[in-house]
Amino acid sequence: MNLETATDRIEANLKNLETAIGEAVFDEWAIIEKTSEGWKLVEYRGDRHEEFVADFGRDMAALKETLDPSNIQIGDFAFSHEGYGSGFDAHICAGKNKLVIFNNTRKSTDEITANPKWTSAQVHFNNLLEAFIADPLT
Repeated sequence: MNLETATDRIEANLKNLETAIGEAVFDEWAIIEKTSEGWKLVEYRGDRHEEFVADFGRDMAALKETLDPSNIQIGDFAFSHEGYGSGFDAHICAGKNKLVIFNNTRKSTDEITANPKWTSAQVHFNNLLEAFIADPLT
């Protein structure tokens, strides 16, 4: 899958998730790539681009143990219950050394998942996982 297709799929599935749950689940997301120099920002959607880049190291702390591409496979994902504010809430391994990071800067994962519609709405997150498994981001 190329970057444009991946971006379209992410946006469509997040919109479906928002519709199903009745509110935005994630208000920012990014595609990042692990390189020999460290993490590289490939794509960002949200309202805090400069802050996202500046605070990336701190904000990834809640997911740090699950962000090692050598230990995860395409389609693997993780949620953090420690990602408050700008701290990242979730990620998906979308391709070799490529991850999609999701965040809700206003709510914690606990608050998001407390919504009674969360369980049935998760199908849209799963659809995104399956899309990357079938056609990884290159």
